Amino acid sequence: MNMSKINQLKRKLYFLLKKIEIECRSFNAQINPSPIFVLGNQKSGTSVIAALLATATGLTVSIDLSKEWLNKRKGYILVKEGQWSFSQLIDRNRLDFSRDIVKEANLTLFFDELVQYFPKSQFVFIVRDPRTNIRSLLNRIGIPGNLKSLKNWPDKPYIPLGWEKVINGSWLGLDGDNYISMLAQRWNLMTDVYLKNKDHMVLIRYEDFIKDKIGEISKAAICLKLNPQHDISSKINVQYQQKGNSKIDAKSFFGNANLLKIATICKHNMDVLGYCQQREDL
Repeated sequence: MNMSKINQLKRKLYFLLKKIEIECRSFNAQINPSPIFVLGNQKSGTSVIAALLATATGLTVSIDLSKEWLNKRKGYILVKEGQWSFSQLIDRNRLDFSRDIVKEANLTLFFDELVQYFPKSQFVFIVRDPRTNIRSLLNRIGIPGNLKSLKNWPDKPYIPLGWEKVINGSWLGLDGDNYISMLAQRWNLMTDVYLKNKDHMVLIRYEDFIKDKIGEISKAAICLKLNPQHDISSKINVQYQQKGNSKIDAKSFFGNANLLKIATICKHNMDVLGYCQQREDL
C-alpha cells in the first residue's frame, strides 16, 4: 500500500474517531441560553479573537461548530433551503452551543435567528479590510486572486471541507460575475449584518487588533461586562488558523481588474467602516 492510500485511511480514521468523540460528549451537553457570539466573515480574525477573549476572561469557547465542520458545513445550507429548522441546527450542535463563547463565521448569516433563539446573548463582530480579507481567504484555499474565472483552473480544483460554499455564494442569493465579485458580495453581506445591528454588537476591526492585541481584547471584554483578569501576553501570537500570505500586496495578488471589482462592490461599506481605498501597502 502506497503512502497516499495510507494517509487517506489515516484521515478517514481521524474523522471517524472525531465524530464518535463529539457524539459521546454531546450526549449530556446543555445548550447555554446566553452565549457570547463572535461573528464576521471567514479569515477576518474571528478564531484568534474568540480564543483570546475566552483566555482573558476565563470563559469556555467553541471555535466553529464541530459537527458542521466534519460534515462539510451542509447544515447551514439545509437551514437556508428550509429542510432543517434553525432549532435543529442548534440541537445538533448542542455541545458547541453549551459553551460561554461561540465563534462561527457562518452564523453571521443567521443573525436574526440567533437573536430570536438567544434573546439574552451578546454579539461581537470582527471586520477586516475586504482586500486583505479576501486575499487571506484565497490563500487558505490555495487559489490565485488574478484569474478571470475558476472554470479552467485547474480542471478539477480541490477546495477543502465546505469552502466551496464560501467561494460560490449562489446559495445565499449572490450573483457575482466571477469568484472575486462573489467574495466581495459576501463581504458586503456579512458587514451589512453589523451595519444593520451595530447598536447590539461590539465591533473589533482586525487592523486595530493587530496593532494592540491585548488592548483590543481588554476593551471588548469590558464592553461585554466581562473581567479581563488573565494575562494573555504569551498567547497573542498563537496561530489558530492557517495564515495567509501578506508578503504580496493586493494589487499584485488580484491584478487591476479584480482589485477594482472589490473596491467598486465594497465601496460603501468600506467607507462606513473606515477603510481607505487608496492604500497601496495592503
